[in-house]
Amino acid sequence: MAFIRRGKLKKKQTIGYKVVVVVGDDSTENLVNTVDVAIPTVEGQPVPSPNNMTLPLKVVKENGNKRFVFSDLSFSEDAVNYPYEMISTMKDSNNKQVGEPLKAIVEVEDDGDSRVRSVSIRQLDETNFRLKAVIVGDSENNVDSVDIICSDFSGPEPIPVELTLTNPKVIGGKKVFKNNTFTFDDPAAAADEVYVVIVDLKNKEGASIGSTEYTVVVEGLEEA
Repeated sequence: MAFIRRGKLKKKQTIGYKVVVVVGDDSTENLVNTVDVAIPTVEGQPVPSPNNMTLPLKVVKENGNKRFVFSDLSFSEDAVNYPYEMISTMKDSNNKQVGEPLKAIVEVEDDGDSRVRSVSIRQLDETNFRLKAVIVGDSENNVDSVDIICSDFSGPEPIPVELTLTNPKVIGGKKVFKNNTFTFDDPAAAADEVYVVIVDLKNKEGASIGSTEYTVVVEGLEEA
């Protein structure tokens, strides 16, 4: 028997909000294809748009739960911590209702999506530097690669100015992306220089799922 476990309204890291509904569905019957959600306007609070939406299936978790997500919700102003009634209705592949709708009051949550914890550039030897980006909060494994763009600097020119980091190591829930052959046109002069970098997170299709600007101070060789 299919049932709705929970629903959430969450502010995204970039722009807008998303609606999330988690459904427990029988793996054999596999009844639930989409979830319709209604969010009525509340007088005196930020106005949601749209008020009615259909959530497609985003992912099936290892425990069998289905996660349905709508990522194009907006409000007339910042809605974090405001409560809204959320009416969720499961639908099958023929758009027929499955079970009973669930009505719940939920508060809009602040961003809990994948985000950049840190970016660092550390000298490894006379030529090579380690460029490292640490990503947290990627519980749905959305971040497949990280684009790094050195956008502003007065020190030696990075080589390359733009690069893509792939194949992260997962350490304690963090994704660690590294490149150990990053360098500069004058490596000896790079230590302690300041670089502004844009970190753009990409999914498996190569689409951006959020970008952040960081100021990084190059760390020189550790003294013996």
